Amino acid sequence: MSHQFNQYSKLLNRSLSHAVDYLESLPERPIDKQVTSQSLRRKIGGSLPQKPSNPEQVLDELVTNVESGLIGSGGPRYFGYAIGGSFPVALAADWLVSAWDQNVPYYVSSPGTSVVEETAAEWMLELLGLPDTAGVGFTSGAQEAIYTALITARNSLLQKAGWDVATQGLYNAPRIHVVVSDQIHSTIKRALSMIGIGVNDIKTIPTDNNLRIIPDHLPAILDRCDGPTLVCAQAGCIDSGAFDPFEEIAAHVQAHPNAWLHVDGAIGLWSAVSDNQKHLLKGIEKADSWDTDGHKWFNMPYDSGMVIVRDATLLATAMGGNSMGDYLTDAIAKPDRNAINFGISASRRARGVPVYAAIKALGKEGIQAHLDNCCVLAQRMADRLRHVDGITILNDVVSNRFSAQFGIGGDEFRNHLTERVVHQLQQDGFCYPSTSGYKGLKTMLFSVLNCHTTAEDIDATAEKIIEIYHIELEACQLGEATAQCE
Repeated sequence: MSHQFNQYSKLLNRSLSHAVDYLESLPERPIDKQVTSQSLRRKIGGSLPQKPSNPEQVLDELVTNVESGLIGSGGPRYFGYAIGGSFPVALAADWLVSAWDQNVPYYVSSPGTSVVEETAAEWMLELLGLPDTAGVGFTSGAQEAIYTALITARNSLLQKAGWDVATQGLYNAPRIHVVVSDQIHSTIKRALSMIGIGVNDIKTIPTDNNLRIIPDHLPAILDRCDGPTLVCAQAGCIDSGAFDPFEEIAAHVQAHPNAWLHVDGAIGLWSAVSDNQKHLLKGIEKADSWDTDGHKWFNMPYDSGMVIVRDATLLATAMGGNSMGDYLTDAIAKPDRNAINFGISASRRARGVPVYAAIKALGKEGIQAHLDNCCVLAQRMADRLRHVDGITILNDVVSNRFSAQFGIGGDEFRNHLTERVVHQLQQDGFCYPSTSGYKGLKTMLFSVLNCHTTAEDIDATAEKIIEIYHIELEACQLGEATAQCE
């Protein structure tokens, strides 16, 4: 079966038609169509195909069979977890990435996209107010970015303690102390386990009612860390959007003889771009490494993450890109950016291209307008809900998200009612918040990250949330769901 280059046009135009139909349906389609996995398997599965099929028919059937199982997370009323939409220019640029099909870890394999990523990295550092000498890697997301940053931190801390991980491994290496917030995100724990640091090495710092680290507790904890020490802070807590007090944290970390400060900014690091928000990140530039997501608040298509390390040499050394084998010696020797020195992937697509396109199309002013709009809309929703008897906003709304609870009474009643309200909203399909936890409470997490969300979407969603809340509250009061609500 031969393939010709003139076959692409017809198929790509067919995909374009399907894609546009889907995208333009997002404002009206149910966010979750509540299809079962069994139903999807019946449509999508089957025995292994043995013979070629008409590719146009394959595309059409793929769209038909998958459509009911797509979550409308790119739509304007998806407010769950930490999932953003896509800027149109970023999505269009991402299509070019697939068409160009370049492998970017080495400059020689794609000079054009290598320079695009180099430029995007420089622009990012300027936007975020971080040192222009830092190393930037484009990753699959914040999880990989955290993993990459913590590998670099581990190796650098141990190197300073007289232990070379690259040659000596980890057996008998000095123990690394880890200090984190009691609101540590699971991605930090996961990365720690992958780099050989267990939960027994973790010391937690208590947080205030808005889930910010209480810095007064840090000196005593660091005094107990008599060797290499990794401290992790947050820019944009998942449940409150809060920012840790970086200025104070950085001062304590710098006073330690061998400590590294990493900031998890998967959600909130982009606040540094906004003149109205960057005061929340005062002192963040004093950290040693940072991570963020493009596919959350910056509205890149999946997948898009960034790792940033203050000392680019430490990142490149930890990644070991210069020892990839004789057949790559000449590629590495070129005096240009080799992305393999800034991440763990030896093969990957040009993830920095959509970032470049979005920054160039929106400019700093356009990016700031998007970020500020999300914060205004989150505050608008919180203000609408807090005036309803029985709805409690649990945190100060300083960014793009907040946590809420429903009902008046004991924790058990409110936890159950909140869970019922959120699940019913998800099943209804008009809007989609998610459940989470807030210092032991079951909550509704409401997150505004999408560039397509408007004030009208917020107001209509507020009405729906209040309507469902009253329905579920009445059901509990009438005893129709006593087992769940008492």
